[in-house]
Amino acid sequence: MTIVTPENADEQLHLLMERLDKDSVVVVDVETTGLEVHDDDFICGIGVAQLDSDFSQYYPVAHNHNCEVERKNKKQKELEERLICDEWCKDGKYQNVDSVIIESLINVLNDEVFVSTFIGHNIKFDLHFLSKLGLKVSNRKLIDTLVMTRLTEPKSDENVGIGLTATAQRRFGEAAGQYDIDLKTTMKQKKWVGKIGCFCHEGVDENGKSIDLGHGGYDRAPINLVGPYCEQDVLVTARLYNNCLKKIIDTGQTGIYELQCQLTKTLFDMEGRGIGIDNFYAKSAKNAILIRQEVVERQIYKLAGKDFDILSPKQVGEVLNGMNPPIHSPVKTPKGEESWNEAALININHRIAGLIRQYRSLAKLISTYLDPYIKKDVKHTQFYNWGTSTGRLSSQSPNFQNIPRNHFNLEEHELSDAEKVDIRGKIAAMISQKGIVATQELSDDVLSTWAYIGDESYSEEDDAQISIRRLFIPRSGYKLVGFDYQQMEVRVFMSYFRNKTIDEILNKDDVDFHSEAAKLAFGVDESHERFKEFRQYAKAVTFGTIYGIGNKKLAQQLSTTPQEAGKFKKQYFQGMKGSKEWFDKVVATAGRRDILMNRYGRVYRIDPKFAYKGVNYMVQGTSADLLTERMIEVDKYLADKKSHILVQVHDEIICEIHESELDTIPYEIQTLLEQNSKNIPLKVDMEVFTPSWATKKELKPIPAEDYIDWS
Repeated sequence: MTIVTPENADEQLHLLMERLDKDSVVVVDVETTGLEVHDDDFICGIGVAQLDSDFSQYYPVAHNHNCEVERKNKKQKELEERLICDEWCKDGKYQNVDSVIIESLINVLNDEVFVSTFIGHNIKFDLHFLSKLGLKVSNRKLIDTLVMTRLTEPKSDENVGIGLTATAQRRFGEAAGQYDIDLKTTMKQKKWVGKIGCFCHEGVDENGKSIDLGHGGYDRAPINLVGPYCEQDVLVTARLYNNCLKKIIDTGQTGIYELQCQLTKTLFDMEGRGIGIDNFYAKSAKNAILIRQEVVERQIYKLAGKDFDILSPKQVGEVLNGMNPPIHSPVKTPKGEESWNEAALININHRIAGLIRQYRSLAKLISTYLDPYIKKDVKHTQFYNWGTSTGRLSSQSPNFQNIPRNHFNLEEHELSDAEKVDIRGKIAAMISQKGIVATQELSDDVLSTWAYIGDESYSEEDDAQISIRRLFIPRSGYKLVGFDYQQMEVRVFMSYFRNKTIDEILNKDDVDFHSEAAKLAFGVDESHERFKEFRQYAKAVTFGTIYGIGNKKLAQQLSTTPQEAGKFKKQYFQGMKGSKEWFDKVVATAGRRDILMNRYGRVYRIDPKFAYKGVNYMVQGTSADLLTERMIEVDKYLADKKSHILVQVHDEIICEIHESELDTIPYEIQTLLEQNSKNIPLKVDMEVFTPSWATKKELKPIPAEDYIDWS
């Protein structure tokens, strides 16, 4: 590792260009003050290296280990001296390079003749930070060794650590990651990093109270300590790339690997673009929820006969146990103690339990969705194409997959019979998801505490309704347009055992697959008095087969016995010709070889004891990779357009369409999304969201002469 200094910068930049002229692939890593790419955190150093060589450089950008923080008193002075002024700071050889040198480095990296490919572990993170310094990613290939790690460790257990240190130690031995452990230990000992892994720097004020001195972390550590550390990061990343690439080739996954590289670039652009936030609505929604919380709080205290911390499980347990008669939790912790989590509260037939759950749900809305967005006009989400073993895309900050579809009512109202049925269905689904058994049916009085959960019919004019999706809005001159696949997983599932009958169903317009499955499996049609009931059976068995649930859990969903559930499943397989044969083949293959490969060439390693889960991986994985394929094609199509992709949520892609392109672009995107390389018949619905993601209307093809300006 060469640490670049003001004295050797010209020489090192020239050497870098010479190396890149021979090999245009560069491995990059940045050391930063924190993880907030799109906020206040910044780069303190840049590491670059090349594959299959010992060439590496470290450019110190913003190390701050010279006690530049203002000292307000003796205690703070002593603290600063203890944190900073030690043996590492005695060597004044290394200094931050000036902005001209960094600008020259960025110019080199911006030249597509010199650099065709960027490699990194979580490469999008590094490139977003470098973009702050002027880096233009353009059309360069982006290779993420995190993605490569997921492809080459196709375990059904997603909890395995795939960070650089953990992966290096698994692949190359414990010593391979020791440099990271050693540095982190030193930084904690010297208090260069703050609590919980965040890079903050604590001091004390004139009263001796703790204060935040601002950024800290790698920028607080000396250059001659961080430089070699960064060198190891880029060299281990290069070594990991070579190791993974060989395994990808050996397992026949080059196709899915290339697809994921393209997706990484698409996701990088989506992250950088962000999505518009209505922060005025965030503020007003928070105020409205706080008012409702106060009302609920008073109701809870009245029922309890005392005040207590509603968010504290311990205090909730003490209060409920102390009521007359005592209320006990039907859910136990692993230690056998009473649990007061959501699974318990939804299973207690007492009004106070429902109100506590309501209070907590409203508090979560504020902390998770409203407080983080109040001061933001644009939210930059992080998308992960390496977060799940199936290949499903995930996101963070926010997790778009978890954003509620339903609105929330902030005024109490009497539930209609239809609403009661709907809420009981939601409760049953939640109980089933949490793997618990309902102990009793909730009374109407208790059920009324759930009246705050509305449906998807959000009204902009109703001030008593709050929708989290209302936060997300298009930029000026644009409209949000959603492209939603019709029952994609069911279509993929059926495509694995295609026959003439199934093909006819797949190619129907506006088909209801569950109705069609009911007809085939149970020999009934819409004229049958129990058709809706049989349709529900078919739906439950279809998804039960895909997700690998047993007869016991299926019985819970259908409110019947495991024996009866097994009977429904048998009838289903008999009617859906080919489904049982394919299911058995997948299970047998997984059980015999513990390896499966989906239609896009993605490999899954399945524990033979849970071979039935292979069906889920095949269906979900193929669906995920199909969606990836189509997103890439849409992204290519939009490259020279004003419109662009914003987010992916489940089987839906949301685009920001420029108003000048609204009469043509959506229909082209719809066509692209319905095409696919695996010849699976797909249908995509289009909806325009106006004025926000919460309110939608169907978008249908219309003659040009009848075009309506949506604005």
